[in-house]
Formats: sequence, C-alpha cells, structure tokens
Amino acid sequence: MRLRNTVLITLLHCVLFVSAQQGNYKFNNYGNRSILLAGNVTGSVSDLALAYYNPSFLAISDNVGISLNAKAYQLENFKLKDILNENTTLSSSKFNNVSTMAGGIFNLFNTRFAYSYLTKSNYNIDLNYDSNYVDEDILALFPDTESHNANIGIKSSVREDWSGLTWAYIITDRFSVGISAFGSVYNYKGTSNLSHTIVSSSNSVSYYESATRFTQKSYGLYLKVGSNYQFEKFSIGLNINLPYMEFYNDGSFDYTEVIAGVSPEFDKFIDNDFEDLKAKKKEPIGVSVGAGIPFNKNKIHINIDYVSGISKYDRLIIPDLDTGDGQLTTVNFDEERRPVINFGIGFELYIEDNLSGYGGFSTDFSALTNSANIFDISAEENKEVNIGEDFYHFSLGADWKLKWASLIMGITFTNSSKDFLSPYRLNADGIDIQNDIKAQLKYSRWQFVIGLDIPLFSSKLKNLSSSKN
Repeated sequence: MRLRNTVLITLLHCVLFVSAQQGNYKFNNYGNRSILLAGNVTGSVSDLALAYYNPSFLAISDNVGISLNAKAYQLENFKLKDILNENTTLSSSKFNNVSTMAGGIFNLFNTRFAYSYLTKSNYNIDLNYDSNYVDEDILALFPDTESHNANIGIKSSVREDWSGLTWAYIITDRFSVGISAFGSVYNYKGTSNLSHTIVSSSNSVSYYESATRFTQKSYGLYLKVGSNYQFEKFSIGLNINLPYMEFYNDGSFDYTEVIAGVSPEFDKFIDNDFEDLKAKKKEPIGVSVGAGIPFNKNKIHINIDYVSGISKYDRLIIPDLDTGDGQLTTVNFDEERRPVINFGIGFELYIEDNLSGYGGFSTDFSALTNSANIFDISAEENKEVNIGEDFYHFSLGADWKLKWASLIMGITFTNSSKDFLSPYRLNADGIDIQNDIKAQLKYSRWQFVIGLDIPLFSSKLKNLSSSKN
C-alpha cells in the first residue's frame, strides 16, 4: 500500500498571513497620524512616516531633531473552521506590539535629511491541533481500527526590517522633491508537521508522518521617489516605489516522510535536506497619488495606489524529491502577482484649537495570483493554492496638542472572511479519501495607538524655551 498525504492544510494559516504582509501592500501603516488616517497621506503626510509615504514632504516639515513616536499594540484573532473534518476548529489570539517607526530629521548643506527605521513585516505563528476520530474512510483503510489520532503542527515567521536615509529639496516655494533609500533584511521561515497514528483492536500501531521546513533570506534596497505641490487651497503628492533591488539571497528546504507499522513492504523513511538553494524575492513598481484638501478648519485626505503585477517566478529553486516510490516529485515554490489598485480616504476634524479628531478607510486587495507553495508534494498532481485575502481597514482617533508634545490615541480595525474547499486528502492504493467540505477562514485585528509624540529640538520646543527665558 502506498500512503501519501498532501500537507497543504497544515500551512493554510501561514499562507494567509504571509499573503497579508507580502501580497497585500497596505496591511501595515506607519507613523502616528498616518495610522489614524489609514495610510491615506501621500499628498499630506505630516509625521515621520513621510520617509515611507512621500519623502518630498521632508523639505517642508516643521520638525527638526529626533522624533519619539507613540506606542501601538494590536490584538489579532484567527479562526479556521471545518478544515480537517466538520468539527475541526483551529483558533489563535495574539496581543503584541505594532511595528512603528523611529528616526529623526536634520539640516545639512542647506537641504533636509532624515534617518529612519521600521519593521516592515513581523509575524510569528505556532499552532498545534489534535483530533481523535474514527470514520468510515479510516475504517475502509484500516478495518480493525480502534482509535485514530491526527496531529497538525504549524510554525511560521516572516520579518523584514528597513533602515533608511531620506533627502528632500525645495525646488520652488510650492514644489518639493525627495528620495528615500531603505536597506532591507528579510527572513522567512516555515515548518509543518502532520501525523496520523492508528491503533487496531489487536494493539498494533500504524504511523504516518510528514514534516516540511523551508527558509528564505534576502538582503536588498528599496527606493522611494516623491514630490508634492502646494496649491493655494490644497496640496497634492506623488510617490513612486521602485522595484526591489536584491543583493543577496539564500534558501533551504527539508522534507521527511515516515510510514511505520503498516507492513514491511510499505514501511519507509524518506529524508530530503537541501541547503544553499537559489532564492529570489521580487517587489513590483508602485505609484501613489494623494491630496490634502482643507475645508474650514478640517481636512480631507484622499489616496489612490497602483501596484503593477509580477510574472510567475521561482522564489526557491528546489530539486525534485525522492519519495521512495521510484519516481521524483516536483515541488513548486513559485509566485505570481496581478496588478492592484487600492483607494482610501481620511478625515481630520477640528474640535478645538489643541484637539483634532481622525478617521480613515482604505482597501487592501490581495495581489497574489499564485502564492509560493511547497506543501503539495504529490507526484500525480501539483496543486497551486492561493488564499490571499482582501482586507478593509478602518481607523479612528484623536490628537491632543500640548505645548511640548502631542498626545495621540486611536484604534484601527481590520476584518476578512473567506469560504474555501478544504484541500485535505489521504490516498492509499485503490482508495481515495477526500474531505470535500467547505472550510471557513476568519481574521480580525484591532490596533491600539496611545502615547506621546515628542519632536525633540523642534521649533515648538525652541519657541517654548524662548518664552520661558
């Protein structure tokens, strides 16, 4: 008997969140006010996030010195329902810090410079699920089954850190340009483990396990080129994100499969371990256009973002696997992205001279057509799985301006839900056990922003110091 199991299901959770942070371009926002405006600040950014959203606004920024940003936290909830059978639920809740920016602004050679650091992506997951059930499919395969245990283990992490330098220059009284260069350190890791243990009435034990592990590293450079024009009654901004320039890459892939206790002719142990694999990371060109439109003492922030597609390419080039049945198994780890257009709107409302309210909405459509997938190792069919999600982001908050700082408070909410056909499958000679039930994937995220924004050595502090003197 030849026993196989596609381990796609064990990484559905990982694929979702990697898609969210790599196939969705507005999943994370940066900067205190920019977060509360849902990132709709290409034509009106006023905090340190200008290095990310539009570097040209550095030339007309009022703040010079180190900027200490507010602290942000988030609560993430994830749920997979009916994924292994109709009573299966995998859920996870996590409360942690939100990626924020740090940096400062200084003058040099009659122009403006800024240095900044941000965590572009930071996600970790560690899930385990045990299920004990005996159904007709299991009994058809092992008629003497007394008990059956299926275990799924998932670990995944992706982290990308950016360190950048921004330069800006005033061309005319109304027109400014700027450029940001960010060095990137990217690490992506994933492991999965799926096991079945079947105990018969005679106390014999049959065991199946498949384990998969991969890593991908990439070091490179991102360039952002921005400009803005200040009209009498509103401002507009243009920002171009150039394609990612990769300088170093590396990858690895391991696959282990064990069958024991079935019968001597079918028991096997397979171990594939590949190091120093060729890897590649691509990010497409993107263009953002935005406007800041004052009315009375309020302001509307409008944004449109276009990101081009990427034709299919191999993120990891993995040699064909020896699965012990006389033929090699091809493993795909490729990716393809479609062009996407996102839009959003933010509101800045005047309440009092020292108190403003913020609100925002933005779309965040998935660009993934094919997502990198190494988990379907079937020699007969090599499926491509894409569960990249479309997200909608909402934000609400307030900015209380003190003489020496700003107290910023707010929340953001992100939600998505998707039904899909579970790809779980277990094959044996002459038997094809399908699990063709509809599974459901739900995700929600609450972010909480609270703290002080202190522009050290800014004109505010200088004026405060002068007034005291």
